[in-house]
Amino acid sequence: MKIHTQPDQMGGVWANAAAVRHSPHEFTIDFLRCDFDDTGKAAAGILVQRVNMSPLFVTQLIAALQDNWSKYADKSMPKDLLEDLSIESPRLDDVGDTGDDSGDSDDAGGG
Repeated sequence: MKIHTQPDQMGGVWANAAAVRHSPHEFTIDFLRCDFDDTGKAAAGILVQRVNMSPLFVTQLIAALQDNWSKYADKSMPKDLLEDLSIESPRLDDVGDTGDDSGDSDDAGGG
């Protein structure tokens, strides 16, 4: 697939935190670049990109990230660290849930 982009977007953006929200119809991920104080708390930040997507696309993105993380970790992570590292996989059956928790948000980021 050939993908076109504007020259000023070729370098991408750096994000070290994210905020995720959803409604019954879409997910929104805000990618943030944060500065942290000496204690590791976010002191200031800027929104570098906001991405809205369908629940179906979220499930495809989660699967692609899990696959790529697994491949990266197998090649690049020290085996002793990899054994100690525990990452809980998201439950795909919850993605797009339209129950009472619509509008929930979660934050992810460094610090």
